[in-house]
Amino acid sequence: MKIAFVALPDPQNPNIVPPLPIGYLGALLEQQRHIVRIYDLALHDTASIGDGLAPMRAFRPHIVVLASTSSAALAATEAALDGLHAVVMPLALQNRQAAPGEVMAQALWKYERPLAPTDEQSVIFEALLGLDDDLDALPFPARHLLPLEQYPLFTPMGDLQTTILTGQQCGADSFVPRSPLVIVAELRSVAREHGIRHFVFSGPPLNAETSWLPDLLYHLATSDLGISWEGSIAYTQLNPDLLRMFRRAGCEVLSLPLDAIEVLGSKSARADLIEVIAQAHELGMAVRAQISLNPSYAAMPMLVDIAATFGLDDVRFNVPGQVSDAPRVAEPGLENITEMVQSRYRTSLSRQFFVERFGPRIGPVLWRVGRAGLLGRTWQRRADGSDDMPWPLPRGAGA
Repeated sequence: MKIAFVALPDPQNPNIVPPLPIGYLGALLEQQRHIVRIYDLALHDTASIGDGLAPMRAFRPHIVVLASTSSAALAATEAALDGLHAVVMPLALQNRQAAPGEVMAQALWKYERPLAPTDEQSVIFEALLGLDDDLDALPFPARHLLPLEQYPLFTPMGDLQTTILTGQQCGADSFVPRSPLVIVAELRSVAREHGIRHFVFSGPPLNAETSWLPDLLYHLATSDLGISWEGSIAYTQLNPDLLRMFRRAGCEVLSLPLDAIEVLGSKSARADLIEVIAQAHELGMAVRAQISLNPSYAAMPMLVDIAATFGLDDVRFNVPGQVSDAPRVAEPGLENITEMVQSRYRTSLSRQFFVERFGPRIGPVLWRVGRAGLLGRTWQRRADGSDDMPWPLPRGAGA
């Protein structure tokens, strides 16, 4: 049977990552000798729905599974498939960030399963039920069905990355990690088959299971894979010894989830964070920050300005409720709050560049003069934050 999965963009999350839950489904179905294809419309977001679905129509599938958490997107895509001779199944799937067990529960809970499902529907239901298993027992996701090189995942140094699940979240406070040996085996498989050697560990922060983390770091350090990875961890859990363990295990990027008020609004927390960033840079690791902001924060502009002073290699802001509840902003063309925040951050970062280069007294003056265009176009672009400034390589990188 020919089965097509269509992964729709996530309106709540602008970050486009491979839809690994669908990859797990595809792997299970391929084991049953079905012919599977995955079409990710998030990679063709500028094209019309009809244009994005044209390759899928040429495949002539027997079953089309639409995956999205947006009922409006599912309905629009289903309407665009009018006239296709196939069984169309719209499923409420978190097709990118969720773990397989969570995907299975959501899909079966929200789908009105008929009392007498067709053969085509039964195939999909059985595959979904197959996801309700120990993550270590599942086959590796079918990455060969995905154009991994097209996803906008890069290290701060510009190397292509791809994601790998480290475990499964079962409830708010329960994390079931994968076996480190299985994780190492999947890393080796992806490196050999796809030539990608930079990974993002996807799932809860690495410190969610403290007894598992040292075991994982040991196996990564002794596996001789020749790969590098990015992991998320609370900065409060980091110390010099653990940072050295991370580096020996191949960590090249630390991703630090931060709450803006708790961290940026506290002088002691800022000092602790700056110390962690400096220690990571000394070991040759880059540091990203995932900063959660709330549109109701009156001090949001100030918090963004503070974030630009930490020497971070990358910052991504998360503004909850931005899609439906975000107020319109004053600047033209910046109706999205996250876009406004990122623009503000780029401007603050350019100001910090002048401060660090010319000092705290002269730097701000030259920055204002540069923005006015009195130092030439190159400096004006630099002062506006519109110039493509190179990533600040951490000390020791490339050594």
